[in-house]
Amino acid sequence: MRIFNGVAFVAALTMGASVQAADVNVTYAAYGPPTSSNVEFGIIPFLETAKAMGDGTIDYTLHSGGSLLGAKAMLGGMKDGMVDGGQVLAVYFPAELPLSNLAMALAPMLRSGGPALAAAITDYVLTECPGCKAEMEANNIMFLGAYSTTSYSLLCTKPIDTLESLAGLKVRVPGDFAYLASFLGMTPVNMGIGETYESLQRGALDCTLGPVGWLQQFSLGEVAKNVLNTSYGVSYGGPIISLTKTMWDGLDDTQKTAFQTGAAIGIFRAANDYIASDEEVLAGAEQSGYSITEPGEALLAKLQEFNPYFNDLLISRAKENGIEDAEGIVNGFRKTLDMWTSAMEEIGDDEEAFVKKMMEEVYSDM
Repeated sequence: MRIFNGVAFVAALTMGASVQAADVNVTYAAYGPPTSSNVEFGIIPFLETAKAMGDGTIDYTLHSGGSLLGAKAMLGGMKDGMVDGGQVLAVYFPAELPLSNLAMALAPMLRSGGPALAAAITDYVLTECPGCKAEMEANNIMFLGAYSTTSYSLLCTKPIDTLESLAGLKVRVPGDFAYLASFLGMTPVNMGIGETYESLQRGALDCTLGPVGWLQQFSLGEVAKNVLNTSYGVSYGGPIISLTKTMWDGLDDTQKTAFQTGAAIGIFRAANDYIASDEEVLAGAEQSGYSITEPGEALLAKLQEFNPYFNDLLISRAKENGIEDAEGIVNGFRKTLDMWTSAMEEIGDDEEAFVKKMMEEVYSDM
């Protein structure tokens, strides 16, 4: 994989700059633990790159693992200026971010993630959906970078292998994944990832939907060793990488470029780490004592029925909530995703090429 030299890149862009920027020290809050893909490979590279490229004017303090703000408190903390940046999960704020949530609501229907999906939603919010960007900024959020998990499976405390065995099981789900859980006969429970381990351990949950890499990243493999490898649904959006609009407006061009470059790097590395984490867990499943089960025909047939059901529900619900151009938002995001999917076929694992495309196609239009 070609690793991008962001310092050299920004030096070329800012040659001749003579005005000394004001120093900034970013207080950044993350609800994810420091070992999670989005923090270790997304947020930390974002902040470190910005610091390295900021010509000595950028520093940061990272509060991860929900130590300063948890997932459900993050938007309020950003809006009130308690922090300068944060890992926001828009799905927890449907009333405040309705358009962004609609663009992110295809999650239960998708089958694959990766850098293409993370780049697509970043691109769409920032350049293709003025209402999405405006509602973010109304909550003092400058959206800089999204995330994408790999496809979800069921991680459970007991063996499950059939559609019938799912009936009534309590499963942790984010947002609209509750519809997928209910469609499969399960009982959805909406809670933060930080509460999931203890809930599985105590029996308040039977399963969680999530990438198999979470067995290691969040230590869920200690309490949920049984995997039903459904590979259905992908969580994406965020933003995991954002600054407050208040801070963003006070930055000079060199600093903005530093943060944008760091965001592109974070998007790429975090999404790729989800892929690598899944591969590592699956390769070592037997040694770790995990049971990996493939879904049977009845469950696969049921999953095939979900997408048309949920797509109709998604559009009708959005219209009922006053979003008149619901089809336009959904179809617009699908078009952006198709573009990035094609682009990633050429970019592959070339980080420098990915950052270059993000800078040209997305951040130059901010």
